[in-house]
Amino acid sequence: MLDSTPSWVAVMTYPNAEPLVAQRFEEGEPPIEHYLPKIIAPDKRFKDKPLHEKAMFPCYLFARINNKQIYQTRTTRGVLRIVSTQHSIIQVPERDIENIRRFEASLRDIHVHETVKLVRGARTVITEGEFAGMEGTIVKGCKDGNFCVSIDVMHISIVVRLSRKELQPIKEPEPEETISNL
Repeated sequence: MLDSTPSWVAVMTYPNAEPLVAQRFEEGEPPIEHYLPKIIAPDKRFKDKPLHEKAMFPCYLFARINNKQIYQTRTTRGVLRIVSTQHSIIQVPERDIENIRRFEASLRDIHVHETVKLVRGARTVITEGEFAGMEGTIVKGCKDGNFCVSIDVMHISIVVRLSRKELQPIKEPEPEETISNL
């Protein structure tokens, strides 16, 4: 939970709204400290401008806020939500922000990849819409970022197509170490 000391949080935006949200954070009263990491990437849509600057993490930027700035952050136009669990806002460690700044400042070719993937067999929870809170297993990847999810109800699988943005992987618990009795 956030307190009176500002902490970094991840803020999810509407697609391509990261720069607008950053500008609105600057213009806010009071302004919200933020960080929008960017990379230079190829853009196949524009032949005359093959490289362009884009958000390192599409649909995300970081804000350094305290408990009194939660409402202002959440209600800024273009913001979908502050990344959180069911019970509290997730704080991004300062060292992670510094590492991202170092990657951004290097002039290397940077590629960002998800480390938790929604792949066949992955346990997942539905986070949005009428099925929010249901847990299931991804049974098949579909075109255009949609997935089929199996929801176990009375030993029957119900398969529904959902968009990727409605799903979140469930982190499997780490296996406990076995202690042998000597």
